[in-house]
Amino acid sequence: MKSDILYREEQKFTQWWLWCLLLAPPLFIILKGIFQVYEKQSVVSIVEATLIVLSIETLTSLLIFFLVILLFLFLKLKTTITKVYIKIQYFPFFTKTINWVDIETTNIVTYGFVGYGIRISFKYGIVYNVKGNKGLAIKLKSEKRLLVGTQKENELEQIIAQLKK
Repeated sequence: MKSDILYREEQKFTQWWLWCLLLAPPLFIILKGIFQVYEKQSVVSIVEATLIVLSIETLTSLLIFFLVILLFLFLKLKTTITKVYIKIQYFPFFTKTINWVDIETTNIVTYGFVGYGIRISFKYGIVYNVKGNKGLAIKLKSEKRLLVGTQKENELEQIIAQLKK
């Protein structure tokens, strides 16, 4: 039920520099094709000029970059906390629900850069991070560790403190 939800956060990849890195290669490929057509202005027809630009290699490269860009557009890290569980959803890859009875400790931590996406850290175990350097460190009773990045550390800290009482 929605009324049971104490905390919800949804994060996406919104870093400007990441989008520059993602968009630069397809932009370069398109500009290269335009310059090729421009250089061959003496080409007999528009069809021939289009074939120069739309080679199989070019189309394949653009398709791959387009799919990667689509993936980053849809990637989301969702964290939901109720009195019963913590749910981590890294859409479109997985959803993981951890019951509070299986959790030994939780702490809000500031960590050094461990990378974005899904990472493995010696200190924090599996790290789910989209941006920033703050997160919820979870140690399970089974000794497994994981860390979920957050952009709302103050709100999350209040909810965790409330639940520990």
